[in-house]
Parts: sequence; C-alpha cells; structure tokens
Amino acid sequence: MLKIFLVEDEPSAMRYLKSIVEVKCSGYEIVGTAENGSEALEKIPSLLPDIVITDIKMPVMDGIELVSHIKNQWPNIYSVIVSGYQEFEYAKNAIQCGVVDYLLKPVNINQLKGLLDSLRKKLENDYYEKRVEILKMALHGMPTETRQIEKYMPFKRYSMAVLRGNGLPPRFYSKCDLLPQNSAEENYVYSVAKEKNIWILHGRDGLEHVFIYTPEIISEKDFREIITEVAEKFAYSYYTVVFASRFFDLMSCRNVVSSLYQTLDNNAVIGLCRIIDGPVQAQNNAGALSVIDETLLKKIDFYVSNALYDELKQEFIKLFDKWEKEQRTQLWVENSLRQILQRIAGRSAVFQGAQNYNIEVLLDETLYYSTSFGNLLAAVWELIENIIYYPKNSNQKVDTPDFFESIKRYMKENISEPLSIQSVCAVFGISQTYLSRLFRKYEKMSFNEYLTEIRIEKAKQLIKENPSILIKDVAALVGYSDQFYFSRVFRSITGVPPSEYTPGA
Repeated sequence: MLKIFLVEDEPSAMRYLKSIVEVKCSGYEIVGTAENGSEALEKIPSLLPDIVITDIKMPVMDGIELVSHIKNQWPNIYSVIVSGYQEFEYAKNAIQCGVVDYLLKPVNINQLKGLLDSLRKKLENDYYEKRVEILKMALHGMPTETRQIEKYMPFKRYSMAVLRGNGLPPRFYSKCDLLPQNSAEENYVYSVAKEKNIWILHGRDGLEHVFIYTPEIISEKDFREIITEVAEKFAYSYYTVVFASRFFDLMSCRNVVSSLYQTLDNNAVIGLCRIIDGPVQAQNNAGALSVIDETLLKKIDFYVSNALYDELKQEFIKLFDKWEKEQRTQLWVENSLRQILQRIAGRSAVFQGAQNYNIEVLLDETLYYSTSFGNLLAAVWELIENIIYYPKNSNQKVDTPDFFESIKRYMKENISEPLSIQSVCAVFGISQTYLSRLFRKYEKMSFNEYLTEIRIEKAKQLIKENPSILIKDVAALVGYSDQFYFSRVFRSITGVPPSEYTPGA
C-alpha cells in the first residue's frame, strides 16, 4: 500500500479528504494527519509517506512553507496543495516549491482520484527503480541507510536466478559489462520483469542478468515460469539459468549471487540450453584441470611435425564430436584446448617468435563467440591454421594496416547502425576469430571495446557541438535504440550520465 499524509486545520475538510481516499482510491492508506505544517514536519520523518496532501492556508506554518521543506529534505515525497478559490494564483505559484499539482476546494472526488491514480504509476516506477538501486548496492556489499531499507525493502525473504546468454563472460575484456546488445531484446526482458515485480540487474556483462524476487509479492512457481519463458524468448543461441535453491535475507545477496555465478560457470555447456537448481557440484569436473590423454598428444606431435594437417583436422573432428556427446562444460573444453594449442605451438617451427598472437586471448574470444561445438571447431581450426602457417598466406592481403583502417572507417561511417562483429565480418568476408585477432594486433583491444569507445567518443562530440540536443537523439545517432542503456554505458565510461556531461571538464 502507498502511504498518504494529510495536513488540514479544518476538521470537516480533513474528514472529507479521508473519506475520498479510503473509499475511492484503492492502493493507498492514510498513515498520519496534522493540523499545520510544523506538526507535519515532526511526524513525516518516522512515517515517510509517499504523498503529502496539504491545505495551503494554516496557522503556525502554511502549506507553501511545508512543501518547500519537504522538497529539500525528502525529494522522493510528492506534495499536493489544496486551496480555496481566493488563493488560486497563490497555489499555482506553489508549483515552484515542488508541488506536483493543486486542487481547488471543495475537492472534486474524480479529480483527486484521477490525480492519485496518475501518481500511483509514478510511485510504482520510483519504488521499482529504488529497489533495484538498493539491491545493486547489496550485491556489491555497499551499505544502505536503514531508513531506506525499511521504506523500500521491508521484505523478510528473497530469492534469485541468474540467466546467461551464450558462452561465459570473456576474461580479457576490461569493459566486459559494456558489450553491445540488442536493445529491443533488452527492453523485452526489462518490461516483463517490471510488470511482474521482479527486480532485474545486469550480471557480469551485457549477456547476463540477475533476477531477484520476494515470495511476499510473487510465488516461486510463477517466478520460475517467468524466467524460463524469458530465457526461451530472449534471442540467445543457447542459455544457462541457475535458480537459487533457498530463500535468504537482503544482506546475503552478495554471497548467493557469487555461488550462482560459480555454479553457472562450472556447468555451462556450449550450445546446450540448461536450467539448474544451484548451487550444485561442477559437471564433468569442470573446476578441475582436464588431463589430455598422452596418446592423443603424441598423435598431435606426429601430425604437426610431419605436416599431416588433414589427419590432424580429422583428429579434431573426432575429438569435438566426443566432447559434444559427453556434454563437456565450457571450462573443461577451454582447459583442454589450451593444452592442445600450446602443444601445437610448441611443435610449430613457423609459430616460434610470432608477434601479436596471444593464444590465451584468442581462445577466450573464440569460446565467447561460439554457439555450438561445430561452430567452435571451425573457429579453433582457424586458430590452428594460423599457428601452423602463421602468417596464413590466404590472409596476407587483408592482414595489413590499410585493410584494418578500412574496417575502422566503415564502423565510424556506420556508427548509427546496429553494428556487431557478425555484421562487420559479413561485409569484409572474414571470420569473427580473424577480425578479433586484427583488433588485438592493431588496437590492443577487442572489437566490442573499440565499438563502445568510438560510440561514446562520438556521443561526447555531439553533446559538445549541440548542447541542447536530446539524449535520445544522441543515443540514436551513435547506434543505441535504448537511451537508458546508452546512459548506463556513457556513465560507465565517463563517470557521469550524458545529461551532466560537460565537455572539457
């Protein structure tokens, strides 16, 4: 229930206002009353109402002075002035003091009901955003005022789920939480969560979400059904969902989400949609180091040393088929591939001394972009070809500064479009793995980091050249259809939201 505090010095007018709220305005409760502004200021701190409805003309302290104090001390409280006809112009001026609306006496029932219905929508949005903010602080172990928790998070029990789209977060992105994403899909997830009173926060990057709920608002059964539906409708190639297996208090959020992350990481399988009740033990000893069969390693040594690359490729095809049937986790596969690729590099005379070719980084990106074992095999084999033949002759014509500059020029010229590594690769006829290597070689950063960087730099330029430009227009001009997501990215890069950005400051 949303809380209303009434301030009125005439008993009959007070009774009339109370009767309208109690009979006609569902979703509200009157938590307190006062006969003047001074008395109201004494009671408001302990009650923290959502709305204060006050008469304008009262002894001791009038309504104008009261709402001025409320605006300064409790900016989240909405104030409504009630005035007689003779104070009409005076009441209009009160809007400058923070009044959201004013009503003439005698108060019209439908007018007050319409106003409170309108404010309820604003308050519900305020509550949702404030609760998300408090949860975000809890997940990061940051303290929150007890009064804020009592007002916005009075619940005793919580639970959560982590939804991961595609592969695990990349380890070598310094801005992994800023990966570009489809804003339409992002909006779908947020709208569903908000409608159902489920609080949604970003996970470790843009392809991961944390959903938190309380059984005091929504049932566990409904929560699981909603999250499962979101996972299936969200445009992932595959997904992993981990549900918390117990309820917890607000202060335990950080520990719970850490355990769910660990469960997810240890059980995610490339290309396989999974729903897990966590925490659980790691599948296939994902957390342990995989040990490659010595016979296989000797085969690889022999094939590489004797340049039997067709035989080597067939060995990889069989190996990936075996891993897929065994549903080996991404961590297990990554560890195995790392050993194999390092072994191949150690046996390749061409690879020795090669510059700008970091197997760890490229393997990390390869796993991130792969959506199936077949897709991963093709990308890994391209890595192997580059290790064996480095630099690969067929790519000589594109592995040049001029070619790379043409890629960057294309991205800058099309910055307002929904660019992705897939779309750029399609334009230039190269693979994702190869494009990733070009960015690591020439820019010392990933494709996504570079794309985010040029978008934010362009946004800063637009704001500098057009101080009155709307944020939604800036967002659209640099490739973000969702201005709120754009604002989050902008703030993460610059430290301030775009509305507060001052060029040269």
